[in-house]
This record gives sequence, structure tokens and C-alpha cells, in this order.
Amino acid sequence: MIRISMLALAGLMVCIAAARAEDAKPEAAKPEAAAKYVLQMSIDGMGSSYLQALVDAGELPTFKRFQQEAAYTHNARTDFDFTITLPNHTCMVTGRPVRDKAASPAAISGHTWTINTDPGERNLHSNRKEYVPSAFDVAHDHGLRTGMFVSKSKFSLYDQSYDERNGAPDTTGDDNGRDKIDVYVKEGCETMTDKFIAEMQANPFQYTFLHFADTDSAGHSKKWGSPEYNEALRKVDGLLAKILAMIDGDERFRGKTAIIISADHGGIDFNHGFNTNPLNYTIPFYVWGAGVKPTNDLYSFNTASRVNPETGRPDYTETGKQPIRNGDGGNLALSLLGLPAIPTSTINAAQDLKVQ
Repeated sequence: MIRISMLALAGLMVCIAAARAEDAKPEAAKPEAAAKYVLQMSIDGMGSSYLQALVDAGELPTFKRFQQEAAYTHNARTDFDFTITLPNHTCMVTGRPVRDKAASPAAISGHTWTINTDPGERNLHSNRKEYVPSAFDVAHDHGLRTGMFVSKSKFSLYDQSYDERNGAPDTTGDDNGRDKIDVYVKEGCETMTDKFIAEMQANPFQYTFLHFADTDSAGHSKKWGSPEYNEALRKVDGLLAKILAMIDGDERFRGKTAIIISADHGGIDFNHGFNTNPLNYTIPFYVWGAGVKPTNDLYSFNTASRVNPETGRPDYTETGKQPIRNGDGGNLALSLLGLPAIPTSTINAAQDLKVQ
């Protein structure tokens, strides 16, 4: 016969109760999926003041529709230190500022990519000297199909940073491989848009990043705000209309797709390099579609986590004064898809940018 003392029995019951309590603990909260498909877009060099003038003139019907149906602000911000293309697009896909910041209570980790020319053989990780995760990592490793459609050759930086050689091993669920971008396309804006639509109709991407370069090219060659720059904005507006027509016309996408639109910088005269000029650092930020409630003041949904900077330019270290930034887009896209934030990201890492 096995004899158990009352003291031992009591201890056993405590252990069982503790184990049951541990099993009952809820998992860490995950964002609720609002969309099945998310398109994160950048319109290169789209400054807020130039955009609104054309909307008011009735020359951008697609953006007029967005202003009726999206949650948006024209007072978002670029990176604090840089108002140039590759550093800001790297913020968008990694959820990090460009530079490391000595902040309180914790340091803010940057991606450290400051080059704005074709990268050659370089990649984000060798430059940082550690792996820099992206929205592509999270989406791909959770089994989603990913795509990147761009219109500048220097965006090869992302294709080679997240390819089968340089991408991180997939340790989330099934092994989907190291190549985090399933389809990468570099073409002129019109061809790029057509190829994106064809790919979506044949085999949809759940997460896509699209980049439109024509506005930036026109600004550099003819000045920001010139007739040629305005024509480039009208052209992009028409390409966005084609994408909306695809969404509206296909029951797979209608009501299940969200679009995030921002810019890497604005511009003045022929350039945009001075990060202290409001025409360079003031950009739009639009969110449209599934899970979005329309408002012309996105800050009004985010009073607990974001502050409208008015004409100011807050650094990342200014606690409680952060504006909406283009770098919010990557983690917002993931939260709309019901996915966790980019590991080691520091912009919208809490996924607390609200769109309703």
C-alpha cells in the first residue's frame, strides 16, 4: 500500500493548481486581422502642399475619393535626420529610424542605411553588422505571399537584403524559406502597375510594397510644383485608379483590402535634401479600405500615442510628442493583417497607430 502524508498531498495539490493556472494564462495579444490583403505604397517626392492644391483644383479624382473614404493626414513626417529616398524607404519596411538614438528609458535602434545610390553588392545586414528584420520577414514567415514592385533600380537593396542568401531562416511555423520577397519587379510606373495587377489577379499577394517614382523624377528635372511635376501626380492618380478598379471589380479583394500611402519626402525647387525644410519633411499618410474609418484628421484617432507636430520636427527621442511618420507603415500593414510587429523595430512597434 502507498502511503501519502497530508502535508505531501497538500503540496501535490498546490503544484497541480499552479500548473492549471499556468495553462490557463492567455497568449500574448495579437492584432485582430482587419484585411486579407494590404498594399503599402510610396509616392516618391509627394509633398503635402502640392498634393492638396491639385485635389482642390479637381485634378486628382482618386485622391479626392481617398479623402472621402480614407483615414489620413497631410501632416505626417519623414525620418528626422534624412529626407532622401533609400533611407526613408528603409524606415517604411523595417520600422526603424535611420540613425541609432540614445533615448530614455531605452536606446532606439536605427537601420543605419544612409546611402542613396545603387547599393552594388551591399545589403542592410552587412551595413548594420546584424540582421535587420522587415515587414517582408514577418508576412513571409507567417505563410503569406509577398511582392515588391518598384520604379528605381536602387531598390535592389531590398531584393538582395531579403533573398535566399541574405534573408534570415524562417523559424515561425512551417519553413517558408529565406527569400522573403516572393516576386520583385522593377519597371516604369505604368508597366509596374500593370504587372502588379496581373500578378494579383493570377495569384494574389497578401502583402505588397509598391513604389511610384515619376513625381520625384519630375521634381528633380523641372522643379517641385512645376507643370511637369503636377502632371506626374495626375499620372500616379490615374494608376491608383486602376488599382482601385481591380479591387472594386473582384470579390476576392473588395472589402478585404487595405491601402497605406505615404512618401519618402516632399521637395522644393529641384531638390529635397535639407531635412530642416518643412516642404521636404511634411508628407501625407493615407489608410484606406478594410478596417478603416474615414477621417481627415488621423491624429484624432491617436491622441493617446501621437501628437500633431503642427510645423515642428520632433526627434524620435521626444517622449510623448511623436508624430505619424512614414516609418509607421510597415507595422501598421502587419497589424491590419493580424500579424505581430517587426522584431527589433522601434517605430510603431506597439502597433498602436489606430485607423478607426
